[in-house]
Amino acid sequence: MSLNIKDFDVFHFEKIDSTNAIAKRFVESGRDKNTIIIADEQTRGKTTKSTPWTSPKGNLYLTLMIKLNDGDEKFLPQLSFISAISLVEAIQEVIKSKDIDIKIKWPNDLLLNGKKLSGILIERDEDFAIIGIGVNTESSPDSSLTRYPATSLKQENFVVNKDELAVELCKKIIENINDCKQNSFSKIIEKIKPFMFRLNSEISISVCGENMVGIFSGIAENGGLILQIDGNKKTLLSGELTKENF
Repeated sequence: MSLNIKDFDVFHFEKIDSTNAIAKRFVESGRDKNTIIIADEQTRGKTTKSTPWTSPKGNLYLTLMIKLNDGDEKFLPQLSFISAISLVEAIQEVIKSKDIDIKIKWPNDLLLNGKKLSGILIERDEDFAIIGIGVNTESSPDSSLTRYPATSLKQENFVVNKDELAVELCKKIIENINDCKQNSFSKIIEKIKPFMFRLNSEISISVCGENMVGIFSGIAENGGLILQIDGNKKTLLSGELTKENF
């Protein structure tokens, strides 16, 4: 069944703990509809490391809560990539230009001019996929507080209306999910390749405390990173690129 943005309820909060936390509470309370949750400010924004993060006013904080139908579970591992390429396309649409140095850092970050612009957190609660996205539209964290350099669209001289970006982002995510359901993930992979950070280059990646070095040779159908080490290919489903890659 195809998704339609007209079928989504929208909730806008001035200040909450996190949009993903609200989505989970909606699921727990028995809410059974596709939902978009937007916040102006978060007091305990979530990251992939479950570290609480204060998210100041001015940036975009958004979660899509999508009901899973029969067979949709197979797309869950690819939702980070679908969300990432959707954000790339939404930013290009809003700034009316494709002339922007934006990259997707496997598996769930966006980089602008080599610095972190956005994070994506995919969770599942019962029969809902929860897609949380934070975009630094106005400001970014101080570099002393982050593991990697961070930036915002405004800091890189791209002034956008975050509400317009939110609408375009939701449209693109829904469009790409439908495309993936109808045509498989391979088409999404082809869209992602031009934006993939360090693709076809040597990378250093930390996996469960072990550091691995090899050539990032591609993305698997299950969303995994294909690492080539001494002629042998290994598909990684989790891990983090280390500072040596920047």
